[in-house]
Amino acid sequence: MVVELLLGDNPFIGVSHYSQEKARDERGSASTARKVEVIKAALEGGATGFTFSTHESNLELLKYVRNNHTGLLDSLNYYILTPYAQGYVRRANVLGMEGLAKTLLGRVIGNDPPYFIKAVLTLNVCKVANLFVAGEVSPYLEVLPERRVKAILLHEVLTELIIAFDMTRLLREIKEYVESRLGIGFGIETRNASIARDFLMRRDVAVDYLMTPLNPLGYQMAVSREEAEQAIVDLASAGVKIIAINILASGATTLDDSIEYLRRFRNSLYAVTSASINPERILRNFKELKSRLCS
Repeated sequence: MVVELLLGDNPFIGVSHYSQEKARDERGSASTARKVEVIKAALEGGATGFTFSTHESNLELLKYVRNNHTGLLDSLNYYILTPYAQGYVRRANVLGMEGLAKTLLGRVIGNDPPYFIKAVLTLNVCKVANLFVAGEVSPYLEVLPERRVKAILLHEVLTELIIAFDMTRLLREIKEYVESRLGIGFGIETRNASIARDFLMRRDVAVDYLMTPLNPLGYQMAVSREEAEQAIVDLASAGVKIIAINILASGATTLDDSIEYLRRFRNSLYAVTSASINPERILRNFKELKSRLCS
């Protein structure tokens, strides 16, 4: 049975995998006040958490909620996806590669200078990566209720690189850093669930969470829908908490069809995510998800 229903952030930050036009429209209507309405509607509909990227606008939103809506932050659990890769592309366009490098270095050193010195002296690149992750999430951890932050998940950009180049040590060290030094659960996001399953099992790496697309059209489910489905079942059986995202295939399928499809995996799914910038729509979505997947 599904344990968590999570509000996603793509419409909040102007991301749509369906079309750039849709993304622009959603971002244009995504004022801070509107986002707060969506969060409240999601809670009313049965949402229990918020999963979001380390995008600057999300930090601004969370600070606004903390300062203006007492108790609202305490009503949700949080699953933080990092890094927001597109943000670095934009910074490189503005600052140039040299400016971007200086910004990153300042963030890494400033987060934990003694740890950075140790990393340099031991020539341990993995420790530098740990500081990078910590630097990405630390502003959010300062805002959010500590007990409500359930997981930090590596964005698919890092996940796929780690798997492709077999950087097992790097994955293990980031996992250890997040769990032991930050005291938070650790997970990965991927669009290649079957390949991720094979890698994790072959290298004997245990992650707490795996976030991946799951929808009846097989959209963003590589290598194939069938292989991804089997991987989800296998990983869930091994104790990994599966978070299903893009359940509507970026709007190409209906909520009713998606829920009927997801019901096949109720025993394998820990959480299901839904996203919208429309409060009425998100209220309906979560009411349907709750009544048909969580009971």
